[in-house]
Amino acid sequence: MRNIKLGIVVLASLLIGNVNLHAEETQNPGSKVTAAEVENVGLEELSPADTSDPGPPVTRTDLEGVRTEVAVLSDLLTQRLDRNIANSNRALLIGGTVQNRFTATTHTNKPPYTNSFAFNSFILSLSGSLKKDYDEGRSFDYLVRLTASSPSSYNLQATDAYLQYSILPSLSIDRPYLYVQFGQQKIPFGLEPLTTEDKRPTINQATFARTLNPAQQDIGIQLRGDLFPSVDLGYNYRIPFIEYNFGVFNGSGANTVDTNRSRQVAGRVAFNAPVDYNSDFRGLTLGTSLTTGNQDLYRGTTLITGGTGKASRIRFGQDISYVSSPIGFTAEYALGRDQQAISGTDISNAIKATTKSKGYTLTLFYEWGEQFVKSFRNQSRNDDWWPKTYQPFVRYDHWDPNTSVGGDDLSVVTVGFNFFFAQTTKLQLNYNITRDKGNNLSPAQGSKTDRNDFVAQFQYGF
Repeated sequence: MRNIKLGIVVLASLLIGNVNLHAEETQNPGSKVTAAEVENVGLEELSPADTSDPGPPVTRTDLEGVRTEVAVLSDLLTQRLDRNIANSNRALLIGGTVQNRFTATTHTNKPPYTNSFAFNSFILSLSGSLKKDYDEGRSFDYLVRLTASSPSSYNLQATDAYLQYSILPSLSIDRPYLYVQFGQQKIPFGLEPLTTEDKRPTINQATFARTLNPAQQDIGIQLRGDLFPSVDLGYNYRIPFIEYNFGVFNGSGANTVDTNRSRQVAGRVAFNAPVDYNSDFRGLTLGTSLTTGNQDLYRGTTLITGGTGKASRIRFGQDISYVSSPIGFTAEYALGRDQQAISGTDISNAIKATTKSKGYTLTLFYEWGEQFVKSFRNQSRNDDWWPKTYQPFVRYDHWDPNTSVGGDDLSVVTVGFNFFFAQTTKLQLNYNITRDKGNNLSPAQGSKTDRNDFVAQFQYGF
């Protein structure tokens, strides 16, 4: 059907062009178009074998009638095309990540046992520019990311939805960048919480990332930029010496209305090795993060009367990473301080206590293959061909929910292997050895739970 419509449009265009040509040749109603006149305007001569009578002369009235009919046909075709073919004046970039998973419990001294297939999550992202600045790169962009994940819900929920404006010009790679982002977005804290799914080697996030900031997104405003960029034009490589993120957020988490008048302030500063592409220190980064603010005061699960915004909350983190080929590592430490009420029912008689928690992770990996070699990535190829990479790794994850209480910490050793079929498509194999001295896994399991799990996940992006 679309081919027929396009054919009609082309035919109508040719017809309109021919009508305009004849209209130019015909200056008065009585003029006659002959073969010699056609030859003078650059068209082909009539064939010598064609001796037929050219017919009556074409008048202006005839041409105007044909032009009117063609204009009506053109308007009708335009309306049909507008109604049946999606069209947008702004480019829309659609991306996504899908995770299919199989989990099997190989050892546990306490239930539950797991042995099942699962559709773990689906992430859909929509991004584009509301205003494209071609002169200086001060563009006005947007991003909307929808996520459906198990086991709680498979309904799509907005995890990111923000507008971004480039305060500084962004067309020159040798100059600093500065952006302002407004809306729901990731809190600038830590290394692993900010890492996207396609770049994280492990299937499960570190325990501190899922515990200290379980939502990891909040509603607010954030400044994101860098300073002192180093540029290697031969490889189109750019690395800033300093990267920074500072933001003010509600502090209530994603898709949640703020419950008090307090705000959460968060920031992260990262220092990158200012080297060129071929340096052995390329990919070395040292980062520091801090979030501070007030939350509602609770005694257990009971909100203290008048305690909205009366309990302090502090998060501090440090990280170091060396992401290079073939050897790399990441190490991260996080500390949390949360105030709670240990007695009282009113803010006037409540007694507060501070709970300190900490966690740290260390990941070592080795990778070989073609994906991370720039010459392979840039060579000509079909759209369905990608270089492959293999990545074995080992990670140690430790979490202590209350440093003043002994025997309640959690440790997880993960041995894994990632097989990259494409840049965003990989098969992940993880074997998790968990030793839970407290009730971190589940309160119903009681204390001291030992558990070994095998997890296979196929993650693909588009």
